Amino acid sequence: MLLYRKSINLKRRYETKHTEVRWLGRGKVFNIVSELVEEICQFMDSKGKESKVLKDEKWKCELVFLVDITAHLRVLNIRFRGRDRMICDMYDAMKAFQVKLRLWETQMHQLNMSHFPCCQVMLSQVSATVFSKKHFADKLSAVRIEFTRCYSDFEAQKNNFELLRNPFVINVETALAQIQMELTELQCNGILKEKYNCVGPARFTCVIPKALPQLRLHATRTRSLFGSTYLCEQPFSVMKIVMCSSVLDG
Repeated sequence: MLLYRKSINLKRRYETKHTEVRWLGRGKVFNIVSELVEEICQFMDSKGKESKVLKDEKWKCELVFLVDITAHLRVLNIRFRGRDRMICDMYDAMKAFQVKLRLWETQMHQLNMSHFPCCQVMLSQVSATVFSKKHFADKLSAVRIEFTRCYSDFEAQKNNFELLRNPFVINVETALAQIQMELTELQCNGILKEKYNCVGPARFTCVIPKALPQLRLHATRTRSLFGSTYLCEQPFSVMKIVMCSSVLDG
């Protein structure tokens, strides 16, 4: 009966949490599985199913590491989402995550699990030989290298991102020749600077005057490089609410 109640709670927690961040929702499922691994083994044993893998300490170490790193990836994914998120904001989030990966790698070599709570609990239950610090540090290194490879093109666009974020602090002399004159006019325009301070960088790109066509074109091109999924997900959420309301009313 206890196992049944826990299985029902697992189902409810999965249904609630999986919809929060859909493509990383499985990370929370990993967390729930790690919490219920003993009960899962008991259930499988009662059904005559093989549960040797689930009882293996090294496999459990792999599982809790997956739980922790997926939780960090979920936080990164959430930082990519939301109203008025621009490519430069995503670039900052990605750079910060790469620095964090390097920190975690160093701390893993020292068996410092400050930012890996599930691994910390597991480390208190198994020996250091079972929980191989080098093995998991190498995994973090591999993740960091892969992120660097996938987002290497971002570095080439760094100056464009800075111009999109705040054109009023860009050094005109180092800017592209085709926008230098317009950039000078923009930076010397007190009204536009006040407008920027009021609406922020995301909305300011939409109010750049037509008299500055090169800056408008640059802003449009840069913003379209990697848009947030917020605008796509917002109407989907509204449609889901409407459909649920229709079913309840019907």
